[in-house]
Amino acid sequence: MEMSTSFPLPCLAMVHGVGAEHQQPTATTLFSLAGARPLTGVALEEELKNKSVCPTPQGWVLVQHRDAAAAAATYLLDPRSSQRIDLPHLAIQQGLIPYCSCLLAGDPTAPGCPVLVVEPMATLLWCCRVGDGEWTRHDYDIGTLGDEHFVEKRVIAPIAACRGRFYFNAVPAETRVLELARPGSGAPAFSSVATEPAEADRFGRARVFMVGTDDDELYKVVLLHHGGSYDEARVLKMDLSERRWRPVEDLGGRAFFVAPMYFGASCAPTGGRVRQDCIYSLVGVARNTFRVFSLKDGTSEVRQLEEEEEEQPAPETVGKSRPCWVLPTHPTS
Repeated sequence: MEMSTSFPLPCLAMVHGVGAEHQQPTATTLFSLAGARPLTGVALEEELKNKSVCPTPQGWVLVQHRDAAAAAATYLLDPRSSQRIDLPHLAIQQGLIPYCSCLLAGDPTAPGCPVLVVEPMATLLWCCRVGDGEWTRHDYDIGTLGDEHFVEKRVIAPIAACRGRFYFNAVPAETRVLELARPGSGAPAFSSVATEPAEADRFGRARVFMVGTDDDELYKVVLLHHGGSYDEARVLKMDLSERRWRPVEDLGGRAFFVAPMYFGASCAPTGGRVRQDCIYSLVGVARNTFRVFSLKDGTSEVRQLEEEEEEQPAPETVGKSRPCWVLPTHPTS
């Protein structure tokens, strides 16, 4: 079959894995959002075969080859054009890569663009700039959680890139800030922005995601849990002039995408593929489904992916599929 680089974005990717804890990637299946149907003959599926992937909110995908000695073992990939930007080999366990947060503080086609990778459970982050020869590993300390019986270190999650900085762990009274060091100037710098607590920023059981947009606005997406599922969404926007999170009733015509491991991204709807002022969520949903929240009317719907018709795989190759979003690069390519 002739492979095509022309396919609708955004789309949903199911990354299939086998082995211990299903962490060995084998293949990727892409699904359209409009019809929730498999996309066929897409070159991206072949490109990602047997590689670990971590989508960035800016659309580029961090890709790592199983073989660290392979040419371009670690790189950023534009999912539509297949353009690659080589990076130094990232020396972390390959099975962790899909669960990391990878963010860009600029346009990676420009030399010197900062690239940040945050490990999911450990207090470790990795930094490099496009054109560097190696990553810099940092063990950070942003405080602890717990009491006299049990104490654990706080980790960075959720996190978003905005205005050349990284904002994370937004709570009613403050939002933390991370700035990468200039080349050769040492460790990243941590600070915080004190915020005025607002009633709309108080909630019970919830998952919180942070989203940075192309026009340098910072948002917080809150998915509320009511008994059986995360079935209500709220969005707050940071007013940096007054240092307050304010509730919003629309997304300025955009769509937001959230996924497990605190992935949050913004996308300008094009070609009728996604709905304006909606949140597409892979959080707390059943297998092979995703939920779409309409911020304007407060409704939501669950969409079921159409299964591919394929031969039954051998038992030893059966593994777990992990969903993620694949977006157009920013600015839209």
